[in-house]
Amino acid sequence: MSMPTPHDSKRLYSPQFLFVFGGAVLLMTSVSLQFHFGQYIAHLGHDVDTLGWILGSSMVGTLAARLHIGRWIDRFGCKPVWLIGTVTVAVTVGSMQFVTQIWLIALLRTISTVATAAAMTTVAVFAALTATPNRRAESIGTIGLAGFLGLMLGPTLGDLILNDIGDSTTPYRIFFLASALFSLLAGVVMLALRIPPTDSTAEVRCTSRGEADTPTASAETESQISVIIKHWPGSILLIGVVFSLAFCLQMTFLERLAETRGFGNIKVFFLVYAPTAIVLRVIFRRLPQQLGRTRTLLGGLVLLAAGQLALLGVYSEAALVVPAILMGAGHCFIFPSMIDLGAEPLPVAHRGTGTSLVLGAGDVGQLIGYVGLGEVIHFYGFNSALVSLACAVLTGGAVFAYFRRKDWLPR
Repeated sequence: MSMPTPHDSKRLYSPQFLFVFGGAVLLMTSVSLQFHFGQYIAHLGHDVDTLGWILGSSMVGTLAARLHIGRWIDRFGCKPVWLIGTVTVAVTVGSMQFVTQIWLIALLRTISTVATAAAMTTVAVFAALTATPNRRAESIGTIGLAGFLGLMLGPTLGDLILNDIGDSTTPYRIFFLASALFSLLAGVVMLALRIPPTDSTAEVRCTSRGEADTPTASAETESQISVIIKHWPGSILLIGVVFSLAFCLQMTFLERLAETRGFGNIKVFFLVYAPTAIVLRVIFRRLPQQLGRTRTLLGGLVLLAAGQLALLGVYSEAALVVPAILMGAGHCFIFPSMIDLGAEPLPVAHRGTGTSLVLGAGDVGQLIGYVGLGEVIHFYGFNSALVSLACAVLTGGAVFAYFRRKDWLPR
C-alpha cells in the first residue's frame, strides 16, 4: 500500500487519507470535549477572567513550541509527531481531574495544548502534501471535515456528562477521562497507518526520519528562520490571528455565555455548526479553485462576523441555530484557503514549517482572545465582547483585502 504522490490527483482519497481522517475525528472529539473546561474552573470557584488567563498562558507555551513543531515534522515525519502528541494529550488531560491548584492546572493545560498543536499540524501537513497544487485547498478542506465531526461529538458528550451535576466531582472525572480516551484512540488508529518512503522529496520529509548526518538543532533553527524570512507569507498571517481569536468564543466562552443566560447546554450550536460546515464544504469544495482563494476567504470572514453579532440576541439554546449556521459557513470558507495561502510561499520541503507558521499566527489570536475576551466579559459583559470580536474580524479582513487586492478586484 503506497501513499499517493503529490502528482497523483486521482488517488487523493486513499486508504491512508481515511486513516488520518479517522484519527483526526477522534482527536478533535477529545479537544472539543474540553470546550466545557470553563465549567470545571467555575466549579473550583473561579470567574471567567481566571479561565481566560489559564488558557492564555497555555498559548504562550504553544507559541514557544510552534517553530519546533514545524521542524519536528519536517525532520522526523508526521506519524511520530502525531503519536507523541496524542499520548501526551491523554496523559495531561487525564491527570487534570486530580488537580485543584490553578498554577498546576495552567501547566497541564499548556502541555496539553502544545501536544494538541503538534498533532493537529501533522494533519494539515499531510493534507497539503498528498494533493496536487490546484487541489491542496480541497484536500485540506476535506480532511477538515474530520474536525467538524469531532465538533459535533465532543460538546454533545460534554453536555451529557456535565448536565445538572450539582456539587459532585464524579462527572468531572468522567469528563477528563473521556477526553483522554479519545486522544489515546486517535493514536491507536494512526498506528495502523503504513506510509513507506517514496521518491517524492516532500513525502520523505513528511513520513521518514532524518538522516544520521542531520545538522544541529541550532543550525536547523537558523536555517528555518532564514527560509521563513525569505518566503514570508504576509497578510494571510493576520487572518490566522483574527480567525483563531474569533474561534475562542465557541471553544471556551460560548458555554459560559449559555450558563450566564440561563440555558446551560450548547450542543445545539455544534450540532448545527458542524453539519452546516460539512455540507457546504462538500458542495463548494472546489470553490477556492474556481472563485479564488482570496474571494472565498473574504466571504467567510463576513459570515463569521455576522454570526457573532447574531449571538447578541440569543437567550435560549434553540436560538443558537442562526449564529451556528452563519459561523459554520464562515469557518467552511475561511480555513482551507487560509492554510493553503499561508503555506504556499514556502518551498515544498518546508511545508511543515509553513503550515506551522500559519497556525502559530492562530496561537497569537488565541492568546489575545482568551485573555482579552475573558477581561472584556468580566468587566463589560458578553454583548461588548461579541461586538468587539466582530469588529476585529472585519478589520482584519479589510486589511487583508487591501494587501491582496490584486487577487480579488476585477481586472
